[in-house]
Amino acid sequence: MNAKELELKSWIREHKDEIFANDAVGTGCFSYLPGEVVWAVTKECNLQCKHCSISEEAPGELSTEEGFELIEEAAKLGPVKFAFTGGEPLLRPDIYELIEYAASFDMQVVMATNGTLITDEVAKKLVRAGLERAAISIDGSGRAHDLFRGVDGAFKATIRGLRACMNAGLDVQLFSMVTRHNYNELPGIIKFADSMGLWRIYLIYLIAVGRGKEISHVCLSPAENMKFFEFVLEQQKDVRVWLKPICNPQYWAYLQSMGLVDGNKPQFTGCTAGLTRFHIFPDGDVAPCAYLPVKAGNIREAKLLDIIRNAEVFKALRERRLKGRCATCRYRETCGGCRSRAYAVSGDYLAEDPVCMLHDEDVDEGGSECE
Repeated sequence: MNAKELELKSWIREHKDEIFANDAVGTGCFSYLPGEVVWAVTKECNLQCKHCSISEEAPGELSTEEGFELIEEAAKLGPVKFAFTGGEPLLRPDIYELIEYAASFDMQVVMATNGTLITDEVAKKLVRAGLERAAISIDGSGRAHDLFRGVDGAFKATIRGLRACMNAGLDVQLFSMVTRHNYNELPGIIKFADSMGLWRIYLIYLIAVGRGKEISHVCLSPAENMKFFEFVLEQQKDVRVWLKPICNPQYWAYLQSMGLVDGNKPQFTGCTAGLTRFHIFPDGDVAPCAYLPVKAGNIREAKLLDIIRNAEVFKALRERRLKGRCATCRYRETCGGCRSRAYAVSGDYLAEDPVCMLHDEDVDEGGSECE
């Protein structure tokens, strides 16, 4: 191990409690223990994001009463994280009512939003309803963000919303896509988040589903992804905001391969789709992840818990019936590969993850593996 690696290992050991805390960066993707239930309450949105995974038309949304029933079912899983997302969830008229009902259970209640609709009054209403944290999307500074989100002025409105949340006492974290298109924006985003005293950034690898299929060429290649991991570690040493690669369970295997962490302490879970993470689309369809639109059932036809226990897709994921290199990889349990990326590329959610640099074969230094 060289001097740089020794320095990193020492730093990780010093900050291990923060890095591997539940709901921080240790569960392989962006999940929470004992689980995370994410409900996309609407497909409506006021932006036109290039990467949107939920842009296709679909049947009607769940009603308020159906939403209450979903929340009740989710609460039976235990003290899970319950997340409202979309589209833009603030476009749903009953969103405060839904948040308040979720907050009445022993669950952590959070929301993913583009932030543009959050005024001081909206932020106060979210706090009064019981929201604990808002995850706000920023993919660049100024014009770069606006181009990615498809609406002029989006960045200015997003920053206004972020500040309104902080002024109202609402915890804030960032969502930032990671692509070739905005890679040079990441240092600025990290510096901004750290200067604002934000808690965490989800650095989300682009998955080519929905509208994202049209920009699959900007996905990082395996070699570029490895350099991204090195970038994350180097950045993390100098900032307080926690950086968490998402849709990238290889990151935790990478830490192990570098000898930077003990493979058993903490115990990594790898890709959490269908294991601790469950996604409900606006029409009630249940899937393992927002980026893995494989229908396991519909809550209008069966209870959420029954779908989770009995659906074949969830059984296959729990049993890690993986194929290709992922099936035989020494990091099978630590990582398992991103199931959404495997599906986006091959149409098979159990196939090998095409963006991996930890197998024994030579890594292709060339183009994207997302196409």
